[in-house]
Amino acid sequence: MNFLQFFRSIGWRPVASYFFMLLLFYTILKLYAVDKLDIFGAIALAFPFAVGLAWVLYRRVIRPLNEIIVVSKEIARGNLDRHLDINTADEIGDLARSINNMADRLRLTIEEITEEKNRAQAILNSMADGVIAVDREERVIMVNPAAEMMFGLEQTECIGKSLLEAIRNFDLDTALKKVQYCNKPHTREIEFISPEPRTFNLRITPLHVSNQGGAVILLRDVTGRKRMEQMRSEFVANVSHELRTPLTSIRGFVETLLDSGTEDPEMTKHFLNIINTETRRLSKLVDELMYLSKIEERRVVHRWRQVEIGQLFDRVLAICGTQAEEKQIEIRANLPSRLPPLFGDPDMLAQVMINLMDNAIKYTPPGGSVMVGACLDGDEIRVDVADTGVGIPADSLPRIFERFYRVDKARSRELGGIGLGLAIVKHIIIGHGGSVEVKSNSGKGTIFSVFLPLENQR
Repeated sequence: MNFLQFFRSIGWRPVASYFFMLLLFYTILKLYAVDKLDIFGAIALAFPFAVGLAWVLYRRVIRPLNEIIVVSKEIARGNLDRHLDINTADEIGDLARSINNMADRLRLTIEEITEEKNRAQAILNSMADGVIAVDREERVIMVNPAAEMMFGLEQTECIGKSLLEAIRNFDLDTALKKVQYCNKPHTREIEFISPEPRTFNLRITPLHVSNQGGAVILLRDVTGRKRMEQMRSEFVANVSHELRTPLTSIRGFVETLLDSGTEDPEMTKHFLNIINTETRRLSKLVDELMYLSKIEERRVVHRWRQVEIGQLFDRVLAICGTQAEEKQIEIRANLPSRLPPLFGDPDMLAQVMINLMDNAIKYTPPGGSVMVGACLDGDEIRVDVADTGVGIPADSLPRIFERFYRVDKARSRELGGIGLGLAIVKHIIIGHGGSVEVKSNSGKGTIFSVFLPLENQR
């Protein structure tokens, strides 16, 4: 700082007041020295000036400083809206303005930090992946809602607990210890048994933001993908098996005919009938696979029109009646007199009913019964197909609509089933904006319920 800056920084009002005070006391001392004033006169003369000077000091220094102290304490408590109303042109005024500016800047900074925190919290809350943050001692410091739902946690309860205590999985704890030790990210797949069997893609990243250490755990639920991969693998295996069985049979009988010739007409006819049956079975399998693929990829052209439930039932019962009579199975229909028409593809809806009726008749022993009915259920029509057959075990119900899934493979193959009928039913009903449910008691029968909206949601 040069002399000019120092000269401009001096507050001249205080200097003038100090000079006036010194001049006053100097005058009093001079008068007292030449015996113009005694001690009492000097006191009497100095007292009013001292009071005036004290009042000026209080007004210009002490009161502003007290106000600064009070406001500073309020700001320290977080009340950043308090301001100092001191507008003097001296150093105290500069201090007051600096404190006001500091409070404004702090308020803006805190608002920005709060906004960033809320934005980050909103992002974490909206994530479908589970996020868990831990400190150096592996204590949980943050859990997002997705992780709470995945593991049935409450953030308020697990904060401060160790990760192993909050989520009892030793593979996860081992992976976290490895990241803490190596200080490098780690990715792997991990299996969780509780609260339900699931597979997660795990990524643990060490925190380098502060010296406190810690890590962020990201858990992505890939259970559905793994299940789809398993279903795809099973589908390939099932298709291969279903194709191999009739092809092996056909090949065997053809080779037999080639080796033995046609000397025995009866045997030749018997073999050709078997080849014809297996060829039809193979053709049916390929046709249903192609049809199911078209439905799934929405490549089937629907012929949307008004469909009367009564006419649909008559069509299905005419087709399935002969099969039921051959097995001595009674078919009962329960259809209200007045039901509003549906809007859908009549051929596809008929195929749904035929598939359900065909299954019901196949798996109902002779002397049993099959009941088909319909009723109005809110803004939907519910169609039920119930039988008194062998039923479906509880563990098979969740998979009953999967392609090639059969409860009893040997019995299904014996009855001519290939495991695609219910998958076709499901996709046709979904294409009509409806849903299908199944209830069953093993050994007591099964009820398939189809729900179709009155107004089609295409």
